[in-house]
Amino acid sequence: MFHRHWRSIALASLSDPFDLIVVGGGITGCGVFMDAAQRGLRVLLVERDDIASGTSSRSSKLIHGGLRYLKQMQLGITRSSCRERDRMLALNPELVLPLRFLYPANEGDRTPGWTVDLGLWVYDRLTRGSHRHDHPTLEEVRQLAPGLDLERLERAMVYGDALADDARLTLAVAATGFAYGGRLLTRAEILEPLRDGRGAVRGVRLEDRESGRLHEVEASLVVNAAGVWVDGLRRRFGLTEPRLRPSRGSHVVLPAARLPLTAAVTVPSPDDQRPVFLIPHPEGILVGTTDLYHDGPLDDPRASRREVDYLLRAVTRHFPAAGVGPGEVVAAFAGLRPILDTRAENPSEASREEDLWQEDGLLSVAGGKLTTWRPTAEETVDRALTLLPRERADRAAPCRTGGTPLAGVAGPRLEEDLLAVRPELGAEVSSALARRLRGAAWQALTLARGERELRPLLDGVDLTAAEVRGHLASGAVVRLEDLLLRRARLGLWQPEAARAVLPELAPLFADELGWSGERWEREESSTIAALEAWSPEGVAA
Repeated sequence: MFHRHWRSIALASLSDPFDLIVVGGGITGCGVFMDAAQRGLRVLLVERDDIASGTSSRSSKLIHGGLRYLKQMQLGITRSSCRERDRMLALNPELVLPLRFLYPANEGDRTPGWTVDLGLWVYDRLTRGSHRHDHPTLEEVRQLAPGLDLERLERAMVYGDALADDARLTLAVAATGFAYGGRLLTRAEILEPLRDGRGAVRGVRLEDRESGRLHEVEASLVVNAAGVWVDGLRRRFGLTEPRLRPSRGSHVVLPAARLPLTAAVTVPSPDDQRPVFLIPHPEGILVGTTDLYHDGPLDDPRASRREVDYLLRAVTRHFPAAGVGPGEVVAAFAGLRPILDTRAENPSEASREEDLWQEDGLLSVAGGKLTTWRPTAEETVDRALTLLPRERADRAAPCRTGGTPLAGVAGPRLEEDLLAVRPELGAEVSSALARRLRGAAWQALTLARGERELRPLLDGVDLTAAEVRGHLASGAVVRLEDLLLRRARLGLWQPEAARAVLPELAPLFADELGWSGERWEREESSTIAALEAWSPEGVAA
């Protein structure tokens, strides 16, 4: 999706003025980057860390309308989300996958089953797709969710939504913008705005964190899409009035064998009746999420012991026979939502709709959801065009992202096709290559140095040397943690295995990126520290 010189090309381009500088490599910033590049604008994306290193790698990984928004009468965002979900399912079926949800309504629930049924009826009609909820039999419920407590079951409902790996989706959006001619620079930080003699913003001063060099980059407009760091960038532009109040959502990962689900399950928390999702992935069961206002540092959010216990109580209440306790948790992580401050006492009641505002030469966008990245980006670029010089805005093409498949598209039978060509891969490795590399899986096979590199690097993992070489060749990897936390994602699903595999990775980084032994030691040390935030031992008190 990227080529090896993507970063040096971006650095070489900094001496020429841009139409837009987009700050923030999460799903919103990457969406704006892609939209602007496709319209023919000269655009630079600047990200302090890695693509999707913030909220966009720490979500519940759902592409959905959001049933709970209906309860709050947020019909607009629910309708838009449902339509975008269906669009992504059609355009990128290997990135965004259909997912069945089971909702068991029990006697005594604070939200009666009939109201959920009514909400799902409305949910069905907010989309043009074929999604319609239905009512499974008791035996079907047992097959979908073995071990679910059925003693108080009043009615069960099954409805359709979708899921995606959030970091993988964000990287694909960024790669599409790159393919349309955009320039992208990760590991670079905005220090301050550049201003002309009248005080108007004419660009930014940034630091390349890899080399330490400073660059002055001119642009007609700066777009602030920094997620929960939106206010931080605004302060660097001299704007001190906060606009955001971030909330924290935490998750735990359980082994699939403990909960052999064949559908995702939505259950009410026994503490406060908030919905808790149990979502089956090939790598494990993701359980989440919490929703608490976050007052701590933004750069290293951690799940708290209180949140982990909250999620485990929901699992134990609804799956008592599974015997799940703290010892079964293999990973835990937290993400921060860039929610606009609406003075809501409860973050779950705050609107998830985005807002867009211009001040002092800075166009800021915040709020929104993973699902609605495309219309948020379209709205942002539309507004940006009204602020650009007329001669540049008039040359921009209309938005066409609604019909654009994302870079790296693969055939519908990629896993089977890989096996047909290289049967020695085996089903597990073939599935991993197809899931995580998509179209770049073919390149990974050509990069493999012998059959040994097509076998897992360690027992209990499906990561191969061939896959690692594929990510390093085309995945915009700059740091070791980029690979483990956001490309192969071993650090998310199995942080202990991610630590164990480190010695196997050193020669691959030396081969593909030319790292010295000294560079490897620095990266290994910083990655071990980063993995703590995704590990049970990193849970905050």
